[in-house]
Amino acid sequence: MKILMNTGPAHPLFFPIVPLAWALRAAGHEVLVATAESFEETVRQSGLAMTPVCGSLDMGDVMARDREGNIVRPPDSYEGMTVEIGRGFGRLAARTVDGLRDLVARWRPDAIVTESYSFAAVAAAARLHGVPWIKHTVGPGDLPIVTSATRELAPELERLGLDGLPEPDLIIDNCPPLLGEITEGAQQVRYVPYGEPGAIPDWALQERTRPRVLVTLGSVQPQIGGLPMLAQMLGALSSLDAELVVAVADHLVEGLGPLPDNVIAAGWVSLTSALPGCDAVVHHGGPGTMLASLCQGLPQVVIPGRGKPIDAVRRLAEFGAVHHLPPAELTPERLLESCRALLEEPGYAKQAVAAREEIAGLPSPAAMVPVIERLVADAR
Repeated sequence: MKILMNTGPAHPLFFPIVPLAWALRAAGHEVLVATAESFEETVRQSGLAMTPVCGSLDMGDVMARDREGNIVRPPDSYEGMTVEIGRGFGRLAARTVDGLRDLVARWRPDAIVTESYSFAAVAAAARLHGVPWIKHTVGPGDLPIVTSATRELAPELERLGLDGLPEPDLIIDNCPPLLGEITEGAQQVRYVPYGEPGAIPDWALQERTRPRVLVTLGSVQPQIGGLPMLAQMLGALSSLDAELVVAVADHLVEGLGPLPDNVIAAGWVSLTSALPGCDAVVHHGGPGTMLASLCQGLPQVVIPGRGKPIDAVRRLAEFGAVHHLPPAELTPERLLESCRALLEEPGYAKQAVAAREEIAGLPSPAAMVPVIERLVADAR
């Protein structure tokens, strides 16, 4: 089979679908990733072939500016933010739809796999060329953005002779039941963490004499004004009898100011390299960080930002694997208290291990290969 995989040029969108791509390749199928030219290095590091369907794109810029280049004012409400995120992904689809349409006509894939928010492949390829479309979720909490994305993409849809976005032929859901409702008719698959390859840092392999806590706000938040918050978090946690590892891009470390003695500035290190050497995680609620931590059986303090899967965080808090700390309640004292609880109360670690075992019991990405093969055979 020839499988075209389409993703937006962002790590949280691409990384969750890499394990399925590897499984398809290992089964002897041809896989091609279609994305923005600027994402070539990231795709190449994953060991997959790539072709650009548009020029250089910055996801932050696509989401922050309208079609005329005007700055979009961030809404105050969750509902308003969801609408704007949908419009942003609609604009991304508008920038890539023609390139994808032409690529599908030339390459003629047997199926198209997209992450949750790649609407261009759906509009321009799957239905126009009669190719089965497989939607692969990127973790818990798919945002309800189809309506606003469709509205934003309306001029392109009309030009292509489509009156809306179709439903997928198959959904592959990598969200464990513990974190959310199972999508009706979806194929459940195990979440397999993927991170950019590289050397495992020395500290991650050293025997620990005290607990080690990873602190991160993800890849985007520190670049758009989140550094002061991250510095304050490290200051609040510095009194712990623990080693703190701050994961932030190397060029941003200086912006954190003087670091406490028990802090390791790890740079932008892959979670798959760092988490095995840690005992707990403090983070922003990104689905990839949350699931990768659960796959290691690590308890977490989650401070979920806008657009993060709040319901999944609440479920995990009720389960006892994480401590949910809403941003409005974040103070140095509350953060220190929450993190200390993770390290001193064994129930959090016990429940995190139980979550890891549930994830491990789900079908591997390799189990999806015959499912996709049958879908393609039925479509011929």
